[in-house]
Amino acid sequence: MKNIILKIIPNSLGKRAALLISGLAFATVVINLTVIFYFEYVSSFKNAEKYINAQYSIMSDDISEAIITDDIYALFTTIESVSNSIPNIDNIAVYDAKGGYISDAMVRVDNLTSTDNTIAITKEIKAGTRNIGSIVFFINRDLIIHQIAVNVSKLFVVSFIVILVGTIAGLFLVSRMTAPLVDLSSQIKNLEVLELPYKFSVSEFSSSETKNLKSVIENLSLKLKNAIDTINDQQKEISRSERLAYIGTMSAGLAHELKNPIMTINLILDNLAEEITADEQTKEDFAIIRQEASKLVFRINEFLEYSRPVKLFYSQVTTFELIDFIRQNTVSEKAVRVAVNYKAQDDWIIITDMSKIAQIVEIFISNSAGAGADTVDFEISVNGDNLNIICADNGAGLKHADMSKMMLPFYTTKKDGSGLGLAICSTIIDAMNGRITVQHNKPRGARFIISITMPEAV
Repeated sequence: MKNIILKIIPNSLGKRAALLISGLAFATVVINLTVIFYFEYVSSFKNAEKYINAQYSIMSDDISEAIITDDIYALFTTIESVSNSIPNIDNIAVYDAKGGYISDAMVRVDNLTSTDNTIAITKEIKAGTRNIGSIVFFINRDLIIHQIAVNVSKLFVVSFIVILVGTIAGLFLVSRMTAPLVDLSSQIKNLEVLELPYKFSVSEFSSSETKNLKSVIENLSLKLKNAIDTINDQQKEISRSERLAYIGTMSAGLAHELKNPIMTINLILDNLAEEITADEQTKEDFAIIRQEASKLVFRINEFLEYSRPVKLFYSQVTTFELIDFIRQNTVSEKAVRVAVNYKAQDDWIIITDMSKIAQIVEIFISNSAGAGADTVDFEISVNGDNLNIICADNGAGLKHADMSKMMLPFYTTKKDGSGLGLAICSTIIDAMNGRITVQHNKPRGARFIISITMPEAV
C-alpha cells in the first residue's frame, strides 16, 4: 500500500500542491453534493407530505360525500384534480371501509402505480365518527430522485468548472511560490567550493520560509568557510611546527658538533697566551679570537635553548616574591645600562615557574637595551586564573610590518641578533598555556602583553 501511495504522489513540490488542491476541492464537491442530495431527498418527501395533508383536509368532506352518495364521477374528478396539483404524486386511490377498490386518479384498476418504487401514504375517510373508507396517496420515489439528480448534475458541472479554474489558478500560484526555491536550488547546484562563503539572491516576493532558508544556507557556508580556514591554519601550523622541530633537531646536533671544537680552540688559545711572549698586537688578536669564540658559544647555547623541549617546574608564590626572584636572577641594570621598574598592585598568591618568568624578563630587558631604551617597566597583575605581565620600554619600537614576525625564529631587526630571543619567549609562553601580543608604546617604544593561564594546583 505504501509503495502504491509513493508511486501516485509526484516528486515535485508544485505537482504535490496541485494534487492536494485538486483532491481537496474534488472531495469537498463530492461531500457537498452528497449532503445536498440527501437533504433535497428528505425535503421533497416532507413537502409532498405537507401538500397531501393540506389537500386531504380540504377534500376529505367531498370524498366522504361522494362515497356515501356513490357518486363515482365526482370522486374521480376530485382525486384527479388533487393528483395533478400535488408534485411527485404518481396516483391517488380510494377504497371502501372493507378495503375494496372504488376509484383512482389514473384509472388503473389492476396496476394503480406507474412504478413499483413508490411510497404510499394512507388517510382515513370518515362520516362523523364512522370509518367509511380510505384514500391512499402514492408518491413516486423515482421521480423525486430523478429531479434531484438532474439538479445535482447541473451543480456538479458548475462545481467541476470551478474546480478546473481553481486548479489552474492554484498551479499558477504554486509555480510562483516554488519559483524562488527552484532558483535557489539552481544557484546551489552551480556553486564552487572556492566561492565560500556563499551569497544567494531571491525575489523580494519570496516567502519568509524561503528567505529564512537562504539565510540558514548562507550562515552554514560562512561556518564552513571558517572551519576550512581553521583547518588550513592548523595544517600550516602543523607543517610549520614539523619544520621547526626538524630545524631544532638539526640545530641541536649542529650546536653539539660546533661547541666542542670551539671549547678546544679556547683552551689552545689560553695555553698559547701563557707560553708565547707576544707584542700588544698579538695579545689584542688573541683577545678578539677569544671574544668571537665566546660569541659563538653564546649563539650555540641559544640554539640549544630553543631546540630543547620546555620543562616547567611550578611553585606557589606571591607576586612580590616573584619580583624579588626576577631581580636576583636577571642581568643587572648596570650591565645593560637600563633602568628596570617592577610594579604589582597587590601581593597575589600565584602558581608559576619563576625561573621561566625570569628568563622571559631577561630577554625583554636585553632586547630593550639593544633597541636603545633607557627605561623598562614591568607590571604584574592577576585576573582570575590569568597571570598578566606587561613589558613597556622607550626604545626605538617596532615597525608595523615587523610586529607579526617578531616571534618567528631567526627573524631579527638587529645587525648582530640571532632572532631567537623572542622565539624562545614565545615557546616558553606557549608551554605555559599563555599568549603574547605586541603593541606600540606611546610616545615611543614597544609594549608586550603576556597572559598566562595558571594551573589549578601545584
